[in-house]
Amino acid sequence: MLWLATKTLVTYDVPASYDRWLRAVGITPQFVGPGEGLPDDLDAFAALLLTGGGDVDPALYGAPPHPRTGDISAPRDALEQQLITRFLEMGRPVFGICRGIQILSVACGGHLVQHVPDWMATEGRGADEGHSPASGDAVHAIRFAPGSLLDDALRGTTAVNSHHHQAVDPLHLGRGLRITAWSGAGVVEAVEGVDLPAPVLAVQWHPERMADGQAPAAQSLLRLLLSLAQASV
Repeated sequence: MLWLATKTLVTYDVPASYDRWLRAVGITPQFVGPGEGLPDDLDAFAALLLTGGGDVDPALYGAPPHPRTGDISAPRDALEQQLITRFLEMGRPVFGICRGIQILSVACGGHLVQHVPDWMATEGRGADEGHSPASGDAVHAIRFAPGSLLDDALRGTTAVNSHHHQAVDPLHLGRGLRITAWSGAGVVEAVEGVDLPAPVLAVQWHPERMADGQAPAAQSLLRLLLSLAQASV
C-alpha cells in the first residue's frame, strides 16, 4: 500500500478499513498488491504504508517454519521489500501496521517471533495476553519508550488492540530500528527509525479498526503519520 500526503501508496489486506481511516485526515490512498503494476511515478507518493496480512516467510530471515506459520505470500513479501527499499532511497516515510511492522524489520535484516504464545512460555514472560483471539481483536496494555515520537503523540494511551500470532523479535531487530513500545508482557508493539534516510514508524496494533477512529492510538497516530509525510515532500 502506498500513500502521498495527501497521496499514499498502500500495500493492502482489507482496503476498506484503511481507506476510511486515511481519508479521515485527507489522505488519498492508492492500493497496490502482488501481481499489480506499480505506479509509473513512485515519487508522486508522499509515503508508503504497509498493512496487515498473513505471515512473512521465515526463509527470509533464515529460520525453519514454525508449525503455526502459514498464509505466506512470497510475491507480497518480495513486493513489500522492494517498496521499502525504494521509498527509503527516495527519502519518503515508510509506515507499518501489524504485518507491516514485521516485514519492515525483516527487510532491515531482523527476525520474527513466529508464534507469540510459545515465545512467551519459553521466555518466562507470564500468561499469554491473547494477541490472536478466535474472533475480533485482543485489547492489552501498552507502554512507550520515553522521548519517542509515539510517547509524545499518544501520551495517555494505556491499551491498544491486536490480532496477531507473530511479532518482531526484540533480540534480532532490523538495522536502523529501535523499539519504542511494548505490550504488558513485553511483545514489541512499535518501532521507529534511527539514522535512516527517511522517517520510519511501525506499530503492531490495528488503528484502522478502532471504534469510529476515536481512540488516540488511532487518531493521534494518523495525525503523526500525516505530519511526517508532509514534512518529507
